[in-house]
Amino acid sequence: MEKLATTSGRRANATGSSNDQASSQLELSALQETPGFTIRILQLQIFERFYPFFAELGVSPAEYAILLVVRDNASVTQSELAAVLRMQLPNLVKILSAMEEQGTIARERSTRDKRAVELSLTAAGQKRAKEATGLGDQFNTETLAALSKQERVAFLEMLDRLTASQPAASTRP
Repeated sequence: MEKLATTSGRRANATGSSNDQASSQLELSALQETPGFTIRILQLQIFERFYPFFAELGVSPAEYAILLVVRDNASVTQSELAAVLRMQLPNLVKILSAMEEQGTIARERSTRDKRAVELSLTAAGQKRAKEATGLGDQFNTETLAALSKQERVAFLEMLDRLTASQPAASTRP
């Protein structure tokens, strides 16, 4: 493992932002052996690239995820979506309201449960999801370019296994 967190060959702080005035090297090997730290840094780096990459479409990571989940799951409810995206329902509702105003999402009472609100994509939402998917495929290819095809598949499978194996947030050993 490297001693420094680096970006473009320059010294960087733990978030990956450039810090040209740092005069000492930081020992990070202990942190780099913890999955939480390494995954968090990777997430920050990916999100820093996501916004300019998707600027022409104007979608955030949350909107991207919403478009794909709603596209791929007929009759998904706001509560189900909030749970799968690990979002607080009021925060999700704000994003959904904006997407509804843009004309990409439609909401209606569930026929299964009158208390629930089901989501669907409008025609404009389907088009936006298709555009986002095209950009997303390119973005994901570039993000994983440092790995071979076999490593990409294994990496994503390992992430899925780790995600599925984590206990609920309120559970402690």
